[in-house]
Amino acid sequence: MPDGLINTDLSLDWFEKNFFELLPQVKKITFCGDDGDPIYARNFLDIIRRIKSINPFTQIVIVTNGSYKTSDWWTELSSLLSSADHIHFSLDGWDQDSNEIYRVNSDWNSIIAGVQALEKNPVRVFTTWAAIAFRFNQDHMAHMQQMARDLKFDYFQITHSTKFGSNYSAYPQDDALEPRAELVAQGRFTRKIENLSNRHWQDLCVGEFVKKYREPITMGLINPLCSVGNKGLYINSQGQFYPCCWTGLRYPHNDNIFSYVDQTDKTIAEVLDDTSWSKLFDSMKDDSCPSECKEKCSKNLWSLEHATSW
Repeated sequence: MPDGLINTDLSLDWFEKNFFELLPQVKKITFCGDDGDPIYARNFLDIIRRIKSINPFTQIVIVTNGSYKTSDWWTELSSLLSSADHIHFSLDGWDQDSNEIYRVNSDWNSIIAGVQALEKNPVRVFTTWAAIAFRFNQDHMAHMQQMARDLKFDYFQITHSTKFGSNYSAYPQDDALEPRAELVAQGRFTRKIENLSNRHWQDLCVGEFVKKYREPITMGLINPLCSVGNKGLYINSQGQFYPCCWTGLRYPHNDNIFSYVDQTDKTIAEVLDDTSWSKLFDSMKDDSCPSECKEKCSKNLWSLEHATSW
């Protein structure tokens, strides 16, 4: 297990005690594993069921590799979701051997069985095949897109990542995963999305995100994306709140940067109301700002697409 990684998940009981009081005000929840995968949380189906029972209009987005669950499990999940909800399957290959080059220990057959189980539900959740461009798949994208079409995916998404040796000295300079130069993003990752069906997914929060983007909170050289909302408001698998997932990453420069907000025995609502968050915004006015905020939320990188899209 990597240093600093804790093998844990959030239970239904945690949500009941700490989060569900906010649900009447919550328009969208994205379940994305960061270090892990949300579908492996032990109470995942019960959590989704409870969310929908409290606020059926809360939009659910799930980002997953999709491995090792049964068709019955996916059928049950599908019965809890609607066409307003969205599942991203992170698939970088076209069969078992290719997909596990990056998605180590993934299981292709169970992924495809899950996708097919979702497709059988008359009320179909929206689905995206989301691939990262790597050297091993760069010449197979057309084939993968046709597979996605045949499997009735709604979108086929290619992400051009920045995380290769040509951009970062800490990465291998002879990285076997790095694709051709035109497929490596600069500054920030980029995405290309093809619509494979006649359906279009509508993010219920995008209007609010656009409004906040156009009326930014300006802090020196920073326009904090957490003030827009789409990149912010992150809760990790230990129930700790961060302004965004970037500040919650296990990088050394992120250690204890928000330790001044005491989260002990507090609900998420109480943590959000903590007046100590003002220290974060005050720090953005000078060089005491966390380096992650400087890198990710610089005015020089401020754009509508990045601020308002997932």
